[in-house]
Amino acid sequence: MTESRLPVETDRTARNQTGARPPGKIRKIVGIQLSAPYPDICYKLVMPDYGICIIGSVLAERGYDVEIFIEHVSPPDWNAISGADLVLMSTFSAAARRTYEMADRVRRDCKIPVVLGGTHATYFTADCLQHCDAVVLREGDETAVELVEALSTGAPLAAVAGIAYRENGQVRRTAERTGPAVFDTIQNYRLIRGFRRFRWHHILRRKRVPLLTAQSSRGCPFHCRFCIVDTMFGGRYRTRRIDSLLQDLADKRRYGKALLFVDNYFGADIAYTKELLRRIIEAKLGFDIIVLCRVEIAEDPDLMTLMRRAGISALYVGIESIQPETLKTYAKRQSVERIRSSLDAFHRHGFRLSGSFVVGADTDTPATIDATVDFALENGIEVCYFFPLWGHYVEKKLGNRPLIPRHRAIFKGWDYCDGNFVTHFPLQMPPSVLQQAVIDAHRRVYAPSAFLEAVRKKNWTAVKEKAANRYAWGFIEKGLAQYIPWLQEIEVDFYDDRGQLLEERLQQHMGTNGSWTFPNADMAEEENRHAAEAETEAFPATAADAAFRCRV
Repeated sequence: MTESRLPVETDRTARNQTGARPPGKIRKIVGIQLSAPYPDICYKLVMPDYGICIIGSVLAERGYDVEIFIEHVSPPDWNAISGADLVLMSTFSAAARRTYEMADRVRRDCKIPVVLGGTHATYFTADCLQHCDAVVLREGDETAVELVEALSTGAPLAAVAGIAYRENGQVRRTAERTGPAVFDTIQNYRLIRGFRRFRWHHILRRKRVPLLTAQSSRGCPFHCRFCIVDTMFGGRYRTRRIDSLLQDLADKRRYGKALLFVDNYFGADIAYTKELLRRIIEAKLGFDIIVLCRVEIAEDPDLMTLMRRAGISALYVGIESIQPETLKTYAKRQSVERIRSSLDAFHRHGFRLSGSFVVGADTDTPATIDATVDFALENGIEVCYFFPLWGHYVEKKLGNRPLIPRHRAIFKGWDYCDGNFVTHFPLQMPPSVLQQAVIDAHRRVYAPSAFLEAVRKKNWTAVKEKAANRYAWGFIEKGLAQYIPWLQEIEVDFYDDRGQLLEERLQQHMGTNGSWTFPNADMAEEENRHAAEAETEAFPATAADAAFRCRV
């Protein structure tokens, strides 16, 4: 990790755009988002992380002096960190090891309190609390403000809903917090060290493409069994005020035109979405937009027309599977016929398509994965992502259990938890076979024959998309190929000659040898089982509060 300082804007008062003075002792806050060690599908993007930037912007509006480091934009500066009163870190599981190492160093060398948040911290809270002072659970818009105020004023941590911390060696969760009904904060990109409008020379030097982010809704009205949205957003679907979003988009336009809506399901509320699109069209902002969606939106031609007029040119479609049994297992609530007809409608309206597929369910075989690739090629999906099933998060909707039984989990380390590495023992193929199938699936989609077919059809968009994604996939594939021999080593005793899992043998082995178990898996299940029982009344100050505040 370099400690060099890049040239940045130095007018912190202008950057925060507020004259308010923060309360108590905490004045300067540094936010950090580190990258995962292995390349993933965002590896070639310059894309500000939405969560840490929103939390930083909320705190800046309250008068705190905030600076954010997103590693692929600008590495954390230890001079800035050592001068902070509080460090906030957000992480996905794949970056957890590196995040833990930095958090440990901040606490040890700088004597500064560290708070972790994000998806990983919400699900693996106990593991995170070995490396930080507190965890912000789920959405942090309101929680982060109350936590910082509590630390500044001496209020007890137990009175702050939506956090976890350690007391007397035990993990303590406070009352659950419902996500905000109103989320109008505009991401303040000026808080991000080194972020700017990226010109062609920046792109060529960094070999990364800029992509801005915005959000019009949170949550999803669907409840797919493998999805984290219910937990992270409380099972509630909410839309943002359109005036706020238009102001946000106008502010972002100065940084570029490529934009991703990070909504879990863009278009879930048809009436709201149509009004939003009309307003975007009226504003003439000139964005080139990609959205995440389901196939159902294709059934409204007027919506499709408005989307194209508003500048939405590309769709990331959550298809997940084309096997009826697997779709039922996932509780996806869509049919293969509906998927196929929707893809036709998307093509008729001129959208570029990226298809997301989750492979490795108990109903999947090597043959079904091959059939899935056939389907993608036959239906003209330009870009495909084949993700091994990830089912290690403890979910209330699954009875406070993970989707994949714990004895079938594979854990080599957090570095391998980025969605591309196989992390479970499938029922109908060894994990190494599934990993090779993921590699082969991407190779087929971006094979020379696929390029030639796109050229034959004069589909130059497909040619460009396949070329760019084949280049990016090459970086991802290297790590997966190196991972396969390790999978072959651990799977050897647990599959029969037909490639079927000998589950009872595996379960017996895991009962005596938990070397592959995810850290604090037992505690994660226990925490979630009792989370709803958290007390809601105010608590007196505790020893944990005092220990935490002595760093501030």
